[in-house]
Amino acid sequence: MNKRKLLSVFLLTGFVATAIAQPKVVIKGTIKGDLEGCKKVYVFGDHMEQDSVEIRNGRFEISFPWVKDAVPYIYSEYDSKLRKGPPSFPVVVDGPGTVYIKLDDVTKGLNAGKISGSRSAMAFQNFEYGRVKLRDSIKAVMDARKQGGGGKLDTAWNLAYLEMTRECLMPYISRFVDANAGSYIGAFILARYQPVIASDELERLYNKLGPDQKNSAAGASVAIRLEGMRKAVIGNQVGEFTLNTPKDEPIAFSSFRGKYVLIDFWSSWCKPCIAS
Repeated sequence: MNKRKLLSVFLLTGFVATAIAQPKVVIKGTIKGDLEGCKKVYVFGDHMEQDSVEIRNGRFEISFPWVKDAVPYIYSEYDSKLRKGPPSFPVVVDGPGTVYIKLDDVTKGLNAGKISGSRSAMAFQNFEYGRVKLRDSIKAVMDARKQGGGGKLDTAWNLAYLEMTRECLMPYISRFVDANAGSYIGAFILARYQPVIASDELERLYNKLGPDQKNSAAGASVAIRLEGMRKAVIGNQVGEFTLNTPKDEPIAFSSFRGKYVLIDFWSSWCKPCIAS
């Protein structure tokens, strides 16, 4: 065998070995009930390509490369076409492996299927069950109040609803993160709800996370928010930065020293902001 052929065999063997060794996430599901012709299951998410498979004989299997910190979202064609509400939900995986979803009644929606095989995915589902139970109990109390007047257009009713949600949901989130601070799901939930958690509690929970959780994308996003909160305290000096004027000329923030400055924050997707 000449050197060129030997090199080709070596490269091909290495490629095959790499492909075989590439870690994957596999989602296997069983679904019972009449799909009414809606046979597709879809998966999508950041750092991954959207894909779909067909449900055959009540079963489906979909796989994709595992990417650290990537959280796949899954939904069914049945849910998107025949059921109300957001059809997709995250399958929180913290490593390669197989996740099982068992749905005994298709009319209840794919997210009602029992998840097994992944500790983080199971923990997230249990968290969601508890959160929905809290939401329903709050709704029941507020609906009872509504019988005596008020409603969703009533300011006092809305304030009372938000206050009750805060009082019930915040302790629930804190207890969950405390109990799961050593695993990825703890960092994931903390990052997911960080906008509504008070700064002192957010910092306490972040400090309980393990090193791996702090180094995850979820943990890093919480760290960035905490740093921003520390810098945004009234009386702190705004850090130096340089941006372009409407005439596309760079101007440093320090050039306004001694003057009152209004800083307007807006998003690039906000059309009225762009127009103004």
